[in-house]
Amino acid sequence: MTLSELSSWIVRHGLALIVGGLILFAIYRVATSLVPRVVTGLVQVQQAALSAGEPTEELQKRTSTLQDVLDKLIRAGFLVGIVVLVLGVFDLFGALAGLGLVAAAITLAGQAIVLDYLMGIVILIEGPFFKGDWIAINGAGVNVEGQVEEITLRRTTLRDGLGQLHSVSNGLIRVSSNTTRVYSLATVDVQVLRPADLDRAIAVAGRVARELGAERGWDAPTGEAQIMTSVAGLTLDGATLRIQRRVPPSERGPATSELRRRLAAALAAESVGTGRWDTPPLPAEAAPGTASGSASTPGTARASESGGDEDKAVASASDADIQPGAQT
Repeated sequence: MTLSELSSWIVRHGLALIVGGLILFAIYRVATSLVPRVVTGLVQVQQAALSAGEPTEELQKRTSTLQDVLDKLIRAGFLVGIVVLVLGVFDLFGALAGLGLVAAAITLAGQAIVLDYLMGIVILIEGPFFKGDWIAINGAGVNVEGQVEEITLRRTTLRDGLGQLHSVSNGLIRVSSNTTRVYSLATVDVQVLRPADLDRAIAVAGRVARELGAERGWDAPTGEAQIMTSVAGLTLDGATLRIQRRVPPSERGPATSELRRRLAAALAAESVGTGRWDTPPLPAEAAPGTASGSASTPGTARASESGGDEDKAVASASDADIQPGAQT
């Protein structure tokens, strides 16, 4: 190839690559800048169409999830555009014809991957959970629970309470339980050993839960119940008292810990035993009909006296048998 041919090739192909690349980059920049405004507008329109409003935190989670997914799609589209541009400039589309069968074989072999992408689309459309939600996934050999850190078309990543990061293919998500949708519940179970203390424990638990909600500003103006107390079980170790307090989704963990701490202190102050280690013994009570801790009934006294006389007679006879010089 001569210098003139190389120059003409660069002019003919290089200029097309540069212009096409600049156009694709401009489209990429404009699209990424429009994503936040478009997503926010769509979420607000959807929220206005709903009969019941959702908290601001719920809208933020939904917006963040959709923005992440759209950003990834735009980047993927930009890369695909670059590949198409290169193939078009160098006239390599004919080479792709032979790759059609290979692509079809890969698609058939990777049906699970195709299912993952389809389920990812369904998850984004239906929105059973978003970034920041605490969910539990069960079924299809998967049993994990944690906070959603990322949602893509291919997988969903969760971080559990121990800090472990779990990556779950979207095709395996058949049943998901969202514990932080719109609101969450701070749940504490307390074991009350003595049935006589149960009513007092319920009153103390309700007071503590109300004080905690008033301090944090969690009480909603609606008439919905914010505090629920119930007896969850009866065993040989006493009654299980369950206290549930409605809290914002992001406050579920800290609120549960704080409610448990305050309940322990309040029940201890009221001398309500919640475990064998902190329950004082019952006061000793004298049995009815006793005097100075012990007494006997008339029948028992007569039997004791009769038994005493018989013992005396036997003892006298034994003494007579062993008198010195006794005659047989």
